[in-house]
Amino acid sequence: MNEKILILDFGSQYTQLIARRTRELNVYSEIVPFNKIPEMDDSIKAVILSGSPFSVLQEDALQVELDKIVGKKPLLGVCYGAQYLAQYFGGKVERSEKREYGKAHLGTPKFQDPFFKDVSDNCQVWMSHGDSIMEVPEQFEVLAGTDSIPVAAFKSKEGQFDAPVYGIQFHPEVTHSLEGAKILSNFLIDIAGCKGNWTPASFVEQSVQDLKEKIGDEKVLMAISGGVDSTV
Repeated sequence: MNEKILILDFGSQYTQLIARRTRELNVYSEIVPFNKIPEMDDSIKAVILSGSPFSVLQEDALQVELDKIVGKKPLLGVCYGAQYLAQYFGGKVERSEKREYGKAHLGTPKFQDPFFKDVSDNCQVWMSHGDSIMEVPEQFEVLAGTDSIPVAAFKSKEGQFDAPVYGIQFHPEVTHSLEGAKILSNFLIDIAGCKGNWTPASFVEQSVQDLKEKIGDEKVLMAISGGVDSTV
């Protein structure tokens, strides 16, 4: 596999959907548990931190080894992932008085940033969170807010890290975020530098080739428990 996006899963109901959206943009993605970070080799073009049913304010909040990622690959935190980034670097995250769930509109985002290239002013996004980022760390800057929250999107300031870090409070992977696919494309193609030429067919071809190289002239015994799901 020439290039891929690594998605660290914190248990969000939307994690699989993030992977689906990246693949619809012809970028291969793999989901791994948040605490099983593989080696950051050249095949990994960027990392996405998923949302989570947990709160970063909990004593038992899920922790990720950011030093293995930050500065090494472009990084995007979504919802919990964004809150975790903000809190980790010294920002302010607070419990909201009421859960923000549903449609919202981004106030005029900083269109000069490639993350929001060709995105409409006041574009509709989908929120689903109980905590809110009230202040970003000093190494970061706010890119957009909404009527309800001051920080809907933020990024690392120029020169802070060797690779850019972004955080968004909304979910670009759901269809209610009307320009979510464009935002994801901006991150994957323009910022992470993915070519966007992956297809399911190419994955099959590559997998077959990899197996041939590993197996060589040896025999293979494959056991399947039964049913089409197991086979897949």
